[in-house]
Amino acid sequence: MLLAALALAGMAGAVQADVLKVDVNNGYTTVASAPGYQGEVAQWSVTNTTVPAVGAPFDSFVAYCLQLMESVDQVGEQNYSRISFAANADVQELYDRFYSSSLTSAVNAVGFQVALWDLLGQADADGFVTGVSGAGAKALMMLDEVHNGTDPYQQDRYRLISWVSEDHQDLLQAVPADAGEVPEPSALVLGGVGLLALGWASRRRKATDRA
Repeated sequence: MLLAALALAGMAGAVQADVLKVDVNNGYTTVASAPGYQGEVAQWSVTNTTVPAVGAPFDSFVAYCLQLMESVDQVGEQNYSRISFAANADVQELYDRFYSSSLTSAVNAVGFQVALWDLLGQADADGFVTGVSGAGAKALMMLDEVHNGTDPYQQDRYRLISWVSEDHQDLLQAVPADAGEVPEPSALVLGGVGLLALGWASRRRKATDRA
């Protein structure tokens, strides 16, 4: 199904397969609700257990979720494919402006995830209620800065890497642009059409599994 989704995006090709273990990072997690959704919002700590070992920056990293309606499996290890993520301008700006601060507190982490879902068209940040006081307001502040902000910031501060699973939540990793040479994944997913195609294929496959 992954290759079918890539073909829909016009970007079919081989991908890098890895084995990941995913857990909540620093306790930055809460329950949340929005129209049509009730579940967890979290920042994730990811450990790459692939053999032979995978080097930095893919050996361990922090990640956020791409899809609202998919779950993260925190039991055991899961197979993921590593794909370059060409973010649209708003998602890139969100990362450039706020990713580093999202690593410092639960309110920033939860607010960042909600803002990311909003920019990806997964949910409206206005409709979210979270268990972390101030996280909803933080998300709206981030979105306002992305859409209307005039304060200077360092552009293209991060390269974004998508980790795609056929069975579980897809993840988004930020790699500092000054990290030096980073092994290039062999396929590219565009931050609009590619994500929608992957989501469509995932939902279609899981619906077939449940039938």
